[in-house]
Amino acid sequence: MQIQPLHIPTSIRNSAFPLEKINISKIEGIQEGISLFEGVKMEDIRFLTKWFQVLNLARGCREQCTFCLRNALAPIKETANQINTILWDDLKRVTKGFSTLSERLGFNVLQGNSHITLFEDANLPVAKIKDSKGDIHNTREALQEIYEKLGLPLVLVTSGWAVNDMFSQKSAEELCSYIQNNPKSIKEFAISVNPFYSSTKEVYIEKVVNALKTFLPLFKNNIEIGSILLKYNYPNRINNHETAKSLYEEIYNRLKIITKSSLEGYESLNPKNVTRHDESNYIENKGRGQKFFLPEEVERNNKKLFVESFEWLTMNEEQKREHAYNFMTKNIDINGQVYLITPSEQLVETDIQLGYLNKGKTTARIHSDRMFKKF
Repeated sequence: MQIQPLHIPTSIRNSAFPLEKINISKIEGIQEGISLFEGVKMEDIRFLTKWFQVLNLARGCREQCTFCLRNALAPIKETANQINTILWDDLKRVTKGFSTLSERLGFNVLQGNSHITLFEDANLPVAKIKDSKGDIHNTREALQEIYEKLGLPLVLVTSGWAVNDMFSQKSAEELCSYIQNNPKSIKEFAISVNPFYSSTKEVYIEKVVNALKTFLPLFKNNIEIGSILLKYNYPNRINNHETAKSLYEEIYNRLKIITKSSLEGYESLNPKNVTRHDESNYIENKGRGQKFFLPEEVERNNKKLFVESFEWLTMNEEQKREHAYNFMTKNIDINGQVYLITPSEQLVETDIQLGYLNKGKTTARIHSDRMFKKF
């Protein structure tokens, strides 16, 4: 379907969230023929493209860290009607859908957003993305497809993978190489380290060391793409700063032995830079992490969630939509269902369903403390 780009002022085409500056009713229908937007109105596309943050590639996490603020569940059993991973054909529908609409309008409909996160509650790069022919694609292919077609950098975090998982290892190596050659494709890349692992300490350290070794080129002083995401609890409580510090120092020393290097030139990995006492590294009073907080602290946090929920309930539908549009991030599940995340990270489902081939299929729950269904 050949449609000439619209004549839209340069000031709008170059602005953040340009769709909000256009009379949407006058361009209704321009999305017709794009399979991703089958049955979706331009008003809903406008809504989706502001603070669009997560495009899920996989769901469910095998790690099951005991502090998980997402309260991530393990992957569900895959059946004809239950899925853990996006279909490659659906990922291509997303990239083609948004890029085609952008071509028709003459601007990137996603501009104004700072990045795209690929996993809400799963782990990079343990994702085998099958297409409708049964061929398997990996995270590097997905990142390349998304970055080059949608024009936004990606945020990626990993806690490592089983060292005998050859698919994930090859995927990680390809991913590292791509990022090295395309540093602008990444807004943030981090390796998660915490003393809340669910496996034995030895297995955990082995996984993290392997991940650091694989992605080591991203931590060079002259590149500094990578970072360490160290999490620990408040001082003088279980799993406090000293525990996390000791764990990371052990990981760092093991890495030096395996790489046969002093790691000079990798200052971002040096324990003195990673394990400083910093409040930004405290685990959050959310999800499974609440078990490490005093009852009065949990109650105080839950009251904040209640206030947010109450304020939402007292809004009419128009107020809800306007509030969600301006203050909530948009998130696409692996079945094409669009949902929202509130500032306090409660979940709100929407009626927006994108034209995925796998639409209607069941996924694991994303948040156990989801707020409301459908608005």
